[in-house]
Amino acid sequence: MPYRVEYSPDAEDHLRALSARQQAIVQDAVDEQLAHEPTVRTRNRKPMRPNRVAPWELRVGNLRVYYDVEEDLEAVV
Repeated sequence: MPYRVEYSPDAEDHLRALSARQQAIVQDAVDEQLAHEPTVRTRNRKPMRPNRVAPWELRVGNLRVYYDVEEDLEAVV
């Protein structure tokens, strides 16, 4: 079952601060990497040490996407 990706208002602000090319790269990576099995550790996706930001990190080139996964009836990233 694919996960539904939601961006927080803060994440949307950070995304708008990137260049159009960087925005496209990040959004493509998020769609590709996090739509299925976002909690499976990979080379570019890993759990982080406990912190206030987020429990997971996705590396996209020199950019980082920090995210959380809500496991409800409808899976949301």
